[in-house]
Amino acid sequence: MKQSRRARKAPKGGSKSGGTTHPPSFTATFVVSKKVRFIATAAAAADALTSDSFGQLLGVAVSTTSVRPVASHIRVRKIEMWGPMSSTLAPVTVSVEWTGAQGFAKSNRISDTSMGSNEPAHVVSRPPRGTLVADWIDQQQAFAMCTLAYPANAVVDVTYDFAVADDGVPLPPRVVVGATAGAVYVAALNSPANNNLVPVSLATI
Repeated sequence: MKQSRRARKAPKGGSKSGGTTHPPSFTATFVVSKKVRFIATAAAAADALTSDSFGQLLGVAVSTTSVRPVASHIRVRKIEMWGPMSSTLAPVTVSVEWTGAQGFAKSNRISDTSMGSNEPAHVVSRPPRGTLVADWIDQQQAFAMCTLAYPANAVVDVTYDFAVADDGVPLPPRVVVGATAGAVYVAALNSPANNNLVPVSLATI
């Protein structure tokens, strides 16, 4: 007797729906994508940022003088900046230069200048494709990433990914003053060199 269509043999693997019979593989590492906003409390003509500038942003205080970073590796997606309009109509400039991409990219400096009091200077810049600054980087390497130029009161948005250090090995702490043990803090973007790019709406130290 011929077998009916409904009684056909189940697919190889033992699932009538065609799915797998064992749990699928997955990435166990915690990877977080986040945008963080900063405001410049002072101007900078050439503010150099490295991979640990981004890697040490988020941390947990382990004592009153130490904050241990959460991220083991970082990947910068985008930097966006606005320069405040000048009441004196003086030109205002903001710029991003991917210094870590030199020798690998055709053009790595983006700049904008506003004149007047109607619109702010504004730049949006992403790491050049195919360069080291566009890939995952160990935050402890202090690899040169980019240089920012901005006036006081500029707004800087950083969009980046970070992998949480989840291998049970503590990362070297950041030295601070007056932390509360167990509290979570976000560092200034250019800490500890200048500390003038302060995070918005977040506890910082």
